[in-house]
Amino acid sequence: MNAMGRILAGIVVAVCLLGLAVLEVVSERVRVEPVTTVASPAYLADTEVWEEPGPSPAQMTAAVGMQRQTVLNVDPAARRFLSLTGTGEVLESEVSTTTVVETGNERAAGLGVLRPGDVIRVEAPHGRIQRIVVLRSGR
Repeated sequence: MNAMGRILAGIVVAVCLLGLAVLEVVSERVRVEPVTTVASPAYLADTEVWEEPGPSPAQMTAAVGMQRQTVLNVDPAARRFLSLTGTGEVLESEVSTTTVVETGNERAAGLGVLRPGDVIRVEAPHGRIQRIVVLRSGR
């Protein structure tokens, strides 16, 4: 019986080793490698993409027009000017002595370079007009 027990123990050890070998082979075959290829354009064309609707071109044009103003009258001595917005509203704006007016080739610290008919963009991030950019001269 002693010999028979050794044979059975040997068979059990052999089956365990064989089972471990099978698991090793299976795990090598199942291992997932990172994908480095890019999907083909045909595949991408078939996929559905859901995007939030953005502003229409007309809305974008209107937004740009809202930021533009046309100068109607300038009073450099009083540091004031009248302008017409894209919505047709007339604004009277007052500037400080530190307000900078930029044209294509000039940079001035006063309203002396503004003329009626100029199309401008006013930059007033904190409520006070800090910079006026002449987009198109009305001269």
